[in-house]
Amino acid sequence: MIQRLSFALGLALLALLGAAAVAEATPRMSLTAGTPCIACHVNPTGGGGRTEVGWGAMSRVGAVTWSDLGLDSLHEAESNGWMDGRIAVGLDFRLQAARLGNPTLDEARGPDDPVVPDYTVFPMQLQPYLVLQPLDGLSLYGTFAAGPETFRGKLCDEVFPGMSCFEAFALYEPKGALPTVRLGVFQPAIGVRHDDHTLFVRGDARDRRRPIIAPNYAEPGAEVLLQPLTWLRAEVGAYAPQGLDKTLNGAVSTADLWPVAYNARLTFLPYLRIPVEVPAEDDGFGDDGFGDEPTTEDYVINTWIGASAYGSGDFLLLNGFLGVGIHEGVALVAEVSHSQRTLDYDTLNAWVGLTYTPWAWLTGALRAERAQTQTEVDKEITWSYVAGLEFFPVPGVEIRPEYRLVQTESYLFGQATAQLHLFY
Repeated sequence: MIQRLSFALGLALLALLGAAAVAEATPRMSLTAGTPCIACHVNPTGGGGRTEVGWGAMSRVGAVTWSDLGLDSLHEAESNGWMDGRIAVGLDFRLQAARLGNPTLDEARGPDDPVVPDYTVFPMQLQPYLVLQPLDGLSLYGTFAAGPETFRGKLCDEVFPGMSCFEAFALYEPKGALPTVRLGVFQPAIGVRHDDHTLFVRGDARDRRRPIIAPNYAEPGAEVLLQPLTWLRAEVGAYAPQGLDKTLNGAVSTADLWPVAYNARLTFLPYLRIPVEVPAEDDGFGDDGFGDEPTTEDYVINTWIGASAYGSGDFLLLNGFLGVGIHEGVALVAEVSHSQRTLDYDTLNAWVGLTYTPWAWLTGALRAERAQTQTEVDKEITWSYVAGLEFFPVPGVEIRPEYRLVQTESYLFGQATAQLHLFY
């Protein structure tokens, strides 16, 4: 019964996603607007501190704006920076309500009535950002991610193996066609960077508390970014795999790593402009033959098609991604990742997600995920289906309710979660 119900729900969700496949897309804000992540974030791969463009765009997004509330001083604020943009700050704070842990089976209750964890409210992110621009084209970026024990005597509290409690890098963006260079401690350009840390695509179906690429993963390294054409982007880099070593070899040694890790990502960003005829407005002079002719508007479709390879020694992680977005607020992304290491231990994960934004302050989201881990003795598969909303009641505040259904070979577990996100 449970398997049939799970299969039916999964099939229904995949059918719904398939019905929307005409409007395929990827991370919604970038695809629907047709702009790269670096337009709104200092980090070229997205996430973290916001640029003046990103801050200005989100400071006015809300079902009720500061101007509607009569707080015109907040409405008129134009930047998160000082000294003509030479100094900028930012902050992300997230609070989550969810059932932590997996359900357990009780022999007295039977397999159809598992014991589920109680709801817990906990902070999942407290992260300030600082950006300095001492020279034109040069940005110095720093951020610190607090953990549960940060304010109890353990300043650097790494919740996940391989996680870094900070990022700090120098980014030089010369004018013209010269490449952008980044040097410091940061996350390599792996697949698509998401703000949802529960996605399976970077995880491990056998050990969901030890993802391959942890939240806030960062390594010391250098990276070169080149975009010779508007529709072509490439990143290559070299890193010291300190965090990767903690992930793969922290408890049990599973991979022989080199002293250096390599990464390369290639992305094609073609877009289509389709002329669409629209009726002209009545000029008020009747049928005089002037001013009433139909006009055309461009229907724009933005796309991302790319792949990345991240590896060191016997470890290799391959990611492929595809997406299409339209200005009307529809975006869909599909991504596949495959990893292998020294031991007979491979992962093959994939997900597809659809979002629709009828208004800037409200987005509906659906996604389906599959994670598979194969060893020499067994294979474990986990499915997940998620439906939720992203609601911005006022600028700088996001409420994200979700319903999540997770299926493994041992259990089918559904729960409602809610997230409060405060950002600046």
